[in-house]
Amino acid sequence: MIGWLEYYSVIVLLLVDVTASDSLGGWGQWGPWSSCSVTCGFGSIKRNKQWEYPDGRTANYTLTKIVECFINTTCPTHGGWGMWTGWTRCPVMCGGANVTRTRLCNVPVPSNGGRFCNGSSTDSMICGNSTCPEIPPGFEMMSCFNASMFVCESGEHCVPKSMRCDIKLNCHDGTDEKDCIISLGMGINSSIQKSKFLAVIFTLLTIWEKLFVT
Repeated sequence: MIGWLEYYSVIVLLLVDVTASDSLGGWGQWGPWSSCSVTCGFGSIKRNKQWEYPDGRTANYTLTKIVECFINTTCPTHGGWGMWTGWTRCPVMCGGANVTRTRLCNVPVPSNGGRFCNGSSTDSMICGNSTCPEIPPGFEMMSCFNASMFVCESGEHCVPKSMRCDIKLNCHDGTDEKDCIISLGMGINSSIQKSKFLAVIFTLLTIWEKLFVT
């Protein structure tokens, strides 16, 4: 009980010293309101007052009052990029070309004077940059008039059908690997090697066997 009385006494003394003693001064007058913190929609305004001593000095104590404000103006909406589209299809299997992709500034669409998206709406990269095979010396198109031969898309070369989709460019324009499921990556990344691809296929088959066969 004594401890509680002592604590209570201290609180009372502090209140008297700070609020009732003329020698310590008191809070001065409120300053002017600031301008609204925004130029549209909801924001805030504030004003301050400082502790003043009887001799005119001010202490380094500031009391701030903050009030909500509203500017009845529609705020601008700045644009944001949407997702990239997929890459366009590489038009060649060798020799090099470009694929592109695009995006729209529509997430959201800029409005009410908002800024358009920074950056480019298009992107590109090189595809199909493998070296094209050369037509063998002495090659004649007459050899292509055979059911066992695959005529290259250019109409200037042919290779045996057994070379079709073998993950190796044989036609001088590379079209013997065009539209092959196992060579889908060759149009984009010519560094894919047959050994690496086969290793991936073997790994997938092993996982499939463990999960669903055994």
